[in-house]
Amino acid sequence: MDAAVTNSTAKLIVLNTCWAALVAWAFVQGYVTFVFTHDVSGISYVIAGVLAAVLAAMFLGHTRVMPHAKVWFVMLGLIGNLIGFVLALQGMQAGSLGDAAGLLKLATSLIDGMSVAFCSTLVGAVAALWISTNSYVLQMAAGE
Repeated sequence: MDAAVTNSTAKLIVLNTCWAALVAWAFVQGYVTFVFTHDVSGISYVIAGVLAAVLAAMFLGHTRVMPHAKVWFVMLGLIGNLIGFVLALQGMQAGSLGDAAGLLKLATSLIDGMSVAFCSTLVGAVAALWISTNSYVLQMAAGE
């Protein structure tokens, strides 16, 4: 086996072990559970699934998808952000601002929508960073 390939594989294993350790730490702290339970749109699950598929493809030697995947994760996070804003604003009605029940419903809708917006954006950004660091290692190995 070529020394550059072996070296880059070792670097990728170390890098992805570090990323996995970060996710494990976040899970133990309750952050992962918080993010996935507060994203009622489910787009965070889609992002996580695509991340797993891209990482599996990368370790199988299919790296052409890497530059596209970074964009996919950012776009999926932004789509989740837009879904969150729609959810936040759908409860707004001019007539609901006059009583306590209407204000409570509006506040709940705003909180739910903003949770989706922030959580899905966070998952998309982390996935994009994860893939970006892997792409960087692969590019450096190609230049050796």
